Amino acid sequence: MKEDVWVDEYKLLVSTLASEYYKKYPVTEAEDIRQVLWVWFLTHPVKYTEWSKLPPKDKERLIARSLRNAALKYCEQEKARKVGYDISDLYYYDPSVIEAFLPSIIGNTYEIPNKIKDLNFKFGKSGEVTDGNNWLVLRSDIEKAFNKLAEAKQNILRIKFSVENYEWSDLGKELDTSADGARMKVNRALSSLIKILGGWRTYNEPDVIESKEEVEEHE
Repeated sequence: MKEDVWVDEYKLLVSTLASEYYKKYPVTEAEDIRQVLWVWFLTHPVKYTEWSKLPPKDKERLIARSLRNAALKYCEQEKARKVGYDISDLYYYDPSVIEAFLPSIIGNTYEIPNKIKDLNFKFGKSGEVTDGNNWLVLRSDIEKAFNKLAEAKQNILRIKFSVENYEWSDLGKELDTSADGARMKVNRALSSLIKILGGWRTYNEPDVIESKEEVEEHE
């Protein structure tokens, strides 16, 4: 990989992301974040090469996603190190847990969802979601975040999660779009909800081309 190619191409993006994450994590240094982002290019030549063959919009989206993950991962580790806590103590709201709770939140019911029982999802280090009041804490946090969403995104989620097993084609008609368009609208609304709840879990990124499912999981 010729360094001058991606240095010139991504100088602005790297600088912008470094400034963005430095503002979010002032215990770090913007220059250190920039170095971490440049290292991503050095350690992911396969992805950069393969993604460069894609349409420009797709290439930019995938590289920006990976750089954000690298910046966030570094900043969280650096904050944990300087403040003095274990990085594993951080809790992230898994999309499957959020989707399991949304029907009860939208329907204003307070019974533990069956899907939560099936997920066997860990609540930090304090035990299972189904233990004690853990699931009520989760539900309360998700409900507060839901109420902070823009009304349009709330309505999208209301339509999707008020009916069990809603077909994407039917949802598309309801939202005046295609099945894929409906899926994108729901995913954007869920993404906004997760951002209010603290953001996405970072992930280890090997230099291999991911499957479609893995790409969707990280977006």
